[in-house]
Amino acid sequence: MRKRARVAQSKGDHRGFNSNDFISRMPDDILVSIVSRLPLKEAATTSNLSTRWRYIWCQTDGLDFDANEKLDKIAVDSKLRVVERPKYINWVNRVTRQHKGPTIDEFRICFDLDKSSKGAIDKWVEFAISKRVQKLELDLLENGEMLRQPPRNYVFPIKIFDRSLGLSVKRQSLSVPRMVSGKEMEIKFLKSLFLKCVNVSEEALRKLLTSCPALQQLSIHGSGDLVNVKISGQSLVLKYFEIVFCFGVKSIEISDSNLESFSYLGPGITIKLSNLPMLEEISIGEGYSGFENNVFGQISCCISHLQILTLDIYRPEENIKFLSFPELPKLKQLILKVGAWDDDSLLEFTSLAKACPNLQRFVIQLIWMSPAKRRRKIRHAAKHPHQHLEVVEVVGYYGRTSDVELAVYFIDNAIALQKILIDPRYQVLERIPIGNDQLKKEKAARSCAKKQLEPRTPRGVQL
Repeated sequence: MRKRARVAQSKGDHRGFNSNDFISRMPDDILVSIVSRLPLKEAATTSNLSTRWRYIWCQTDGLDFDANEKLDKIAVDSKLRVVERPKYINWVNRVTRQHKGPTIDEFRICFDLDKSSKGAIDKWVEFAISKRVQKLELDLLENGEMLRQPPRNYVFPIKIFDRSLGLSVKRQSLSVPRMVSGKEMEIKFLKSLFLKCVNVSEEALRKLLTSCPALQQLSIHGSGDLVNVKISGQSLVLKYFEIVFCFGVKSIEISDSNLESFSYLGPGITIKLSNLPMLEEISIGEGYSGFENNVFGQISCCISHLQILTLDIYRPEENIKFLSFPELPKLKQLILKVGAWDDDSLLEFTSLAKACPNLQRFVIQLIWMSPAKRRRKIRHAAKHPHQHLEVVEVVGYYGRTSDVELAVYFIDNAIALQKILIDPRYQVLERIPIGNDQLKKEKAARSCAKKQLEPRTPRGVQL
C-alpha cells in the first residue's frame, strides 16, 4: 500500500504536491517570504506539508527565538529555569544548524541566559554575523524584565566579530573587508544592535562604532562595564542611541553627530550634548525626578529644535510648582512617566505642557503600586489655551481625584482637542501575569472614567 501511495504521488507531481495547490507552485523566494512572516515555531511546522515545503523554512530571513510564554512561567516559579534553559539552547542550536539561507535580516535571542551560556551565545553571534545580519538582538534579561547583577552577565564578544567575518569570507567567497585599525575589520551589514543584560566595555563600544559603518541603532541595557561613554564624529551614521540601567555609567558625552534620538534611564549622571542639529527626540530619566540634576540644562543644546520629549519621574516632588521650565518652541509630543504615589495632585505637570506652545500630543503614564483614593475637592489649575493640542492620553487611570482633575484641565483648555484616551491597565515594571483581580480593577476603572469624564466631554471629542 505504501508503494502504491508513493507511485500515485509521483504521478501527480514529482515534487510531492497536488497540481491544484496554487501556493506550492510559487517560486521558492515567494514561499520563503511567506514563511518568514510566521512565528519561528509555526514556520518550522510547514515542513510537514509536503516534500516541496520540507526545507522552505530553513531559508527564512528572520530568526526570532521568542520565548515569552516560558519566561512568564519562570517568573512565577524560578525553579523552572534549570529545566527550560537547556531546552531553549537546544532549540536555537537545532535551528541554526538547519538554516540554509545565505543571509538573515534579523536574529533575536530572548531568554533568561547569563555568562554560564557563553559558549552557545558566542556561536549564535558568530552565526548571525556570518549570515550578514542587519538586526541583532540579545535580550538576556532575567525573568524577561528584571535586571541581574552585572558580574553574572554575558560579556559581549567583540573579538568574535573578526573571527566570524573570516569564516564568512571563507564560506561565501566574499571579498576581504577593509581593515579599520589594527586587527579590527568592517562589519558592513549590521544596522541595529540591541543588548540587554549584556556587559559592554568602553573598548567594545569604541570598536562597535568604528567597525560597523552601517550601524544606525544601538541600545545597551543593564551593562555593568560602561563608565564614561563618548560618541562623536560626523562620519557615524548612528541615529538612535539608548543607555538603560547601566549603573556604572558616570558620564555620557555626545557631540558633532547626526544622532536623531537619544535615551537615558538610570541614576543622575553628567550628560553633555553639543552640536547635534538632527537630535529631535530625547527620553531621559535621572534619579527621582531629574529636575534636581538640571535635566533641561543638560539638553539645552537641542531645546530649540526638539520635537519629542519623554521624562521619567519616579517621585514627583512638591517643589515642582516652584520650577520654571524653558520654552520648547517646536515640541509636538510630551510624554511623562510618573510615579503616582498616594493621591497627590498631578496638576503641577500642566506647567510643562504650557511651556510647549505647539504641543499636539500629551501623554502621562502613571506607575503605581497601591493607588489610594482620598476624598477631596477637585482642584483647578490656571486656565491656559492649548491651541494645537489634539490628543491627551492618561495611562494607569484609576479614578482618583488626581486623575480626574488632570483630565478635566485638558478638556477645559485644549481648544483643538479631538481625542482623550483613558488606559486603566496596571503599570508596573516586573513581569506579573494578569489575573482576574487585576482585570476586575481595570473594568472598574474604565467604568469610573466614563462616569467621571463623559458628562464633561464636549461633543466632537472622542473619549
